[in-house]
Amino acid sequence: MTRWTALYARSRRVPAAITASAALVAVLAGVWRLFSDSPTTPSSLAVGVGLLVLAPLIPTLSGDDDAIESTAALPWPPRRAAHLVALFAGAVVLLTVAAALGCEFGTGWQIVRNSAGLTGLIGLGAALVGTQLAWLVPVVWTCIQVMGGAAAADGIGRQLLFWQLQPDTSRAAGVLAVVLAVAGVLTYAIRGCPRRSPGEATMGQ
Repeated sequence: MTRWTALYARSRRVPAAITASAALVAVLAGVWRLFSDSPTTPSSLAVGVGLLVLAPLIPTLSGDDDAIESTAALPWPPRRAAHLVALFAGAVVLLTVAAALGCEFGTGWQIVRNSAGLTGLIGLGAALVGTQLAWLVPVVWTCIQVMGGAAAADGIGRQLLFWQLQPDTSRAAGVLAVVLAVAGVLTYAIRGCPRRSPGEATMGQ
């Protein structure tokens, strides 16, 4: 199993994606610490960074030949679910390490909540439209929040729309993040990515 996992990660270019995400966090944290005396970043910046950390990991959800995963040789659903959960865990670890080093991209619960919800959106996108467009909904939704949201939003509707900006005490934001995470993991695990030919996958690299 360990050998298979290593080969799988290499074929999906996971090490390179993790390196890119880690480098991004390091650069952003370094720049913030250089120009600010406070370790706490604005909520809008923290939300944007959370998405940027996950962005390099999106292409790893699809292989060079998606048709291979339609075979019955391996139980793919639990492997897909584990892959998506690992992306979530990786994002949480990177952002938590940044906080330990003196740059806080949100509280611990906000990091977990936002990473879970975004991972779910990415999983839904990958399963429904493929990895090339899986970024669309998370990016648009995050941009709406960054540009027009408010950390203290009144009303259940605004709390749901601007869920990433909500404080730890927002139950609505937490519930929405859990729903998105569960929906994304289940949909991606069961459905996988839309099939592409090896030629199309190569062009999308």
